[in-house]
Amino acid sequence: MKRFRPRREKCRLSAFLPLFFFLFILLLPHSGSAHPLNNGYSHLTVSHNTVHYQLFIPQRSLPAYDSNHDGSLSADELKEHKSQIEAYLSSHLSLQNRTEEMRFTLLSMEPAEQESVPGIDFALEFTSSTEIDSLNIHYTMLFEDSDPDHLNMLVIQNGDDADQAVFDRDHRDYHYEPLVKPSLFSTLWRYLTLGVEHILSGYDHLLFLLSLVLAVPGIKSVLKIVTAFTAAHSITLYLASANILQVAPRWTESLIAASIVYVAAENLFAGSKRYRWLLTFGFGLIHGMGFAGALKDIGLPAGAFLASLFSFNIGVEIGQLAVVAVLLPVLLLLRKTRWNAVTVRSLSVVIGLVALFWFIERIGFAP
Repeated sequence: MKRFRPRREKCRLSAFLPLFFFLFILLLPHSGSAHPLNNGYSHLTVSHNTVHYQLFIPQRSLPAYDSNHDGSLSADELKEHKSQIEAYLSSHLSLQNRTEEMRFTLLSMEPAEQESVPGIDFALEFTSSTEIDSLNIHYTMLFEDSDPDHLNMLVIQNGDDADQAVFDRDHRDYHYEPLVKPSLFSTLWRYLTLGVEHILSGYDHLLFLLSLVLAVPGIKSVLKIVTAFTAAHSITLYLASANILQVAPRWTESLIAASIVYVAAENLFAGSKRYRWLLTFGFGLIHGMGFAGALKDIGLPAGAFLASLFSFNIGVEIGQLAVVAVLLPVLLLLRKTRWNAVTVRSLSVVIGLVALFWFIERIGFAP
């Protein structure tokens, strides 16, 4: 009877492992979606005495204007509520040139999509009686009514000068002062940190990386995989950023989710992982287009396009290597235990299910 106790104990553990890891992933911030569904985007272009303001707000954050309660906003619904929307925008978004309140105009609004999230694109214009030499931006959209967790990614473009910030419920004001042109070093440093932040907050890329290294036998195989992923996504990151290669974000994000599903399934059913580096290279081309999509939302300075792109890519690699440096010792220790096989399978099942949900959501099959 003693010979069968370890096996029975192992079965009990394997029954609880999938639930444990599933609950763990659910508790991660924004783990339900690799790209949070309540993010907004503001792109400001400064020109003499005018600011052209492109504002994107997710549809799910604007339920008050959904007349038929179908979960989406049509052009007719926007037209029906135009006066209400215009009043809301003008009272929750204001710009000042020094101390002068700039005049607000709503030019247009139409349904759009950003990072595979349906939303509304607002074309706004703010004008001043004098040439703009500084901006005070006051943004209070959604925080107190429909979406307290709303984030808005701000990009300001003023000739060759660019600046970024994030609005949230604790940060509703931003002051832009283009007095000194940023040095090349400060620009490169900014894009390097953006690259690190993107890979560490991109849960789909992190799950892809985890599923890749989860079942490989050792350090040499991991290095081949990381090298192949780096080479592949660097190629498409450049091609997509330079507008040589263009793929609709919906398809890119869907294929990224599908790549995670495939690797997780391979962990479960395939035997040899000898050519995983080649598989990684192919999927890395798709992930590179995803990196480029995120970078387009931020923008690249015209005077330092290649240098900033290279710096962003280096930041992505630093973040990626940091993740691998944390994961690898844990996985190598795990492989020396009798729980290795059940842990790899359990994690692969959870990763595959999460990625399958992302795929269904992104391709448009989710209700």
